Amino acid sequence: MKKDSANQQLLNIKQAAGLLNVSEISLRRWTDSGRLRCYRLGGRRERRFQRDDLLAFMEGSKGREADVSAAPPGAAAGVTIEGLPVAYGNHLCSLYETDLGRIKLSVPFLVEGLRSGDRCFLIAGSQAQAHILEHVASVYADLQQALASGRLVPCDGRSTGQEMLDFLESRFVLATRSGSQNLRVLGDMAWAIAFGISMAELMQFEMHYNHSLARRFAVVSLCQYDTREFAGTTILNALRQHEDTFKFPLNRFIGL
Repeated sequence: MKKDSANQQLLNIKQAAGLLNVSEISLRRWTDSGRLRCYRLGGRRERRFQRDDLLAFMEGSKGREADVSAAPPGAAAGVTIEGLPVAYGNHLCSLYETDLGRIKLSVPFLVEGLRSGDRCFLIAGSQAQAHILEHVASVYADLQQALASGRLVPCDGRSTGQEMLDFLESRFVLATRSGSQNLRVLGDMAWAIAFGISMAELMQFEMHYNHSLARRFAVVSLCQYDTREFAGTTILNALRQHEDTFKFPLNRFIGL
């Protein structure tokens, strides 16, 4: 007897999100709107997905053309980092080994964004966050107003990589819906150490971000790694997850 196709290759929402390299928030939104088929199983009506449906959705244009997270018409072409023009959609990695190195790229990156009207996000542990904001305040007098209005959104991280992806996606969608055409993310990645996230999970987060949010939104993302905090193998793997960095002279992204 031929099996019902709905019972073949059924994946839970976490597995489906991994297959598509998107967050679970996206899957819920697409299934709720009817753009992606799912099956509801059990008393809790949990979502289950057929692999063929996911692959067809990934290969087709439906769900991407009409997504509110797409870059809005008229979005600026890009930003400038260290005098280099960087297009939106780039996901870059920088390295530093001193406190001065931490602010070398981060402060100009955020200040330029605020002056340009971009929605900016600062993801960093409490100490690094305070250090960066102190130096932003020294050259940008309207910092407090930017924080109060949400034009600069600070965050000290989340306890899992998936929670961080979900947080960023939800904030990107809200920013886009509220009219923000361009986004910037500065991530000082030692936040993951403070939350006890393993390096394997951190690299998984970077991979999913690189192939999903970084490409779907009009955002330039700059992840900083403090070489005093991360082992050499982690630094190497981080560079692998930021292949956009190699479009540019690498010495521009290595701090003091």
